[in-house]
Amino acid sequence: MSPDFCFFHPRDPQKGPIKSTLNKRAIRVVIAAIQDAWNDIETFNYWKSSPFELKHYFDEDELTTKLAEILNDKLSNEGVGGFRKELFQTVVRDGKQSTATLSSIDQMPDLTFRMIQTAPGEDRDESALFVEAKLIDATSGCRQYVVNGLHRFVSGKYAPRMTFGLMLGYATPDFKDICTHLSDYYVNATSSEALLCAADVAPSDVHADCFATEHCRAVPCAPDFKALHLWVLRATH
Repeated sequence: MSPDFCFFHPRDPQKGPIKSTLNKRAIRVVIAAIQDAWNDIETFNYWKSSPFELKHYFDEDELTTKLAEILNDKLSNEGVGGFRKELFQTVVRDGKQSTATLSSIDQMPDLTFRMIQTAPGEDRDESALFVEAKLIDATSGCRQYVVNGLHRFVSGKYAPRMTFGLMLGYATPDFKDICTHLSDYYVNATSSEALLCAADVAPSDVHADCFATEHCRAVPCAPDFKALHLWVLRATH
């Protein structure tokens, strides 16, 4: 079985991969919903977070909180395409998870997407599309995105039982080319975190706006990991 979009059960890791209900089609739906929600960032009528201000484009937590609020509002109101409450659970913001080695039980990916239905053997807690979001701009380039974002997936802190996860970049217009900027970052990167994450950046067949990198992880993680990369553009003035 191809390891793409699979789940390894934590209590029976030798059993082999289980096809996740979060398949390509489901992930494509989530990505479209994120893009649609992002387009509503400035105009959405916020209830659970402060009204939108330009300064929020420079605040990762504000953007992610607003994105989650909009996504859940869409779930409650027929959703976008296949993004419907009959198919997807409530989007979780900062939901706690354990690392692969159980050294920490307080890992918090920015967003978590789960299906209502699960496959036989699929764990409802650990089987999900985990999303980590980071700002990308002239201040840090892709450094924070990789060192404090992607590395959490590759090291097994996030999604240790999943063979895939999504990195979401809040990028300024001068960083709109995922392949070019992420590839260029790896050329000169020297930190151990960046070197562990370094990989070829290629277009993904999941979604036209996504790129993918493939990584090998240490046991007891799901060994082969595909990171999907989606960047949305944010204003700077």
